[in-house]
Amino acid sequence: MLKSLPKKIFTVSDFQRNTKPTFDDISKSKGPVLVMNRNNPVGVFLNPKVYNEVVEMYEDFVDGTLLEKATKARKAKFHDVSCLDALL
Repeated sequence: MLKSLPKKIFTVSDFQRNTKPTFDDISKSKGPVLVMNRNNPVGVFLNPKVYNEVVEMYEDFVDGTLLEKATKARKAKFHDVSCLDALL
């Protein structure tokens, strides 16, 4: 289930009948647009600018997580006494 509901919600039927106006609303929207089918969420639309911002934030998060793991692994390697014995 969705964590929070978007402010704009369309049904699949509305989307089928009014495709162009629906996409116009999506392109003007700064937030997600939820598409429902029989009271179940089936999709979320984002305008391209918002989508790119979300992707960039996700990539930054992944990069930060990988950097943190690499830093911890490197510190653990240098703090391990057995590794120091191997160097001597």
